[in-house]
Amino acid sequence: MQKQLPGLIDVHVHLREPGATHKEDFYTGSRAAVKGGVTFMLDMPNNATPTISIERLDEKVALSKKALIDIGFHFGTNGKNLEELPKAAARSEVYGLKIYCNHTTGEMLIEDQNALDAIFQAWPVGKPILVHAEGEQLKQSIARAMKFGQRLHVCHITQATEVEDVRQAKAGGLSITAGVCPHHLALTGEARERMKGYAVMKPPLGTDADQAALWAGLADGTIDVVETDHAPHSREEKEKDPPAFGVTGLETSFSIIYKGVQEGKLTEERMLEAMYTLPKKIFNIPEQPDTYIEVDMDASWTVGEHGYETKANSSPFEGLVLPGVVTKVVLRGKELMNNGTIIS
Repeated sequence: MQKQLPGLIDVHVHLREPGATHKEDFYTGSRAAVKGGVTFMLDMPNNATPTISIERLDEKVALSKKALIDIGFHFGTNGKNLEELPKAAARSEVYGLKIYCNHTTGEMLIEDQNALDAIFQAWPVGKPILVHAEGEQLKQSIARAMKFGQRLHVCHITQATEVEDVRQAKAGGLSITAGVCPHHLALTGEARERMKGYAVMKPPLGTDADQAALWAGLADGTIDVVETDHAPHSREEKEKDPPAFGVTGLETSFSIIYKGVQEGKLTEERMLEAMYTLPKKIFNIPEQPDTYIEVDMDASWTVGEHGYETKANSSPFEGLVLPGVVTKVVLRGKELMNNGTIIS
C-alpha cells in the first residue's frame, strides 16, 4: 500500500562540514536524508571548527547550498561568545542554541555553573535552548530554564529517570520538550558486545527498562520528537580502539519507528506527530509547499544491502530487515527521488 506523507523533519544531525568532510558533507548528508524521506533538517554546531561566531555561521550557510533539501542550523557556545548569541538568535537560519553539558565529540563541553547561567541569560527568549544533559546535568538545566524563563529542548533522552524528569517539568509548567533517537529505541547496551564500535555513541545505549520507558514516553507525549543524532564516522574510525562516538541514522529513522508502530508500541498518528508536526511546531520551521513523500507501507528492505547514501557507508542496523520503503520524495514540486532512485 502506497501512502503519501509529509516530508519528514529531523532537528538533530551532524553533517560534518566544514572540517571533517571525509565523514559527510552537506550534499551526501542530504542524499541520506532524501533516502529516509527527510526534507528539512537542523545541523548541529560541534564541528572541528565549531559554529560559535557569525563568521562561522555564514560559512556553513554558504557551504550548505549544495544540499538537496532544506537545512537550518543550531548555534553553539563555548561560554566565551556571549556577545554573538543575540546576533545569532536574530538570524532566520538559526533555530536554537545548543549547549553541551556532558562530554561528546568536539571541544564545547561547559561544566562551570556560572558560565551556564550567563549563557541562559544571554540567549534571547524565544528560540529554544537545546541541551546535551544527562542525569544531574539535566536536573540543573531544567532548574536553569525555569530561572531564566527559557524554552528548553532536551536532546537524545536515554534513561528512564530522565523521562520522568521531563514529565515532572512539563507538569510543573516549564516550556520543555524532548527528543529520542531511533538507535536508543531499537538497541540496548548488550549490542556493544555484538556490534563493537558500531553501537558506541553519546549518550550510550541504556538498559531494557530504559528502552521501555523511552517507548512509553514517546507514546504518551512526554517525549515530543524523534531525532536521529545522525553522526557519521568512517568505518576505520568506528572500528578503531577506542571507536569514535556516533552512528548514522537518516536513512533508517522512518523504518525503525514504523517498526515500532507495527509492534504496537506507537500509533501511526503519534509517529507522524513526532517526525513532522511537533518538530515543525517546536522549532518554528517554515512551510514547504507542495512537499511530500510516498512510502510503500507493506514493503520491507534490508539495511545496507544496496549500500548507503551517507559517506560514512555504515549503519548500526546493517543487515536488519525493516518495514516501510520510501519510494518518492518531492520538495516544492520538484522530484528528488522516484522509485527509490535519487534524482540529483
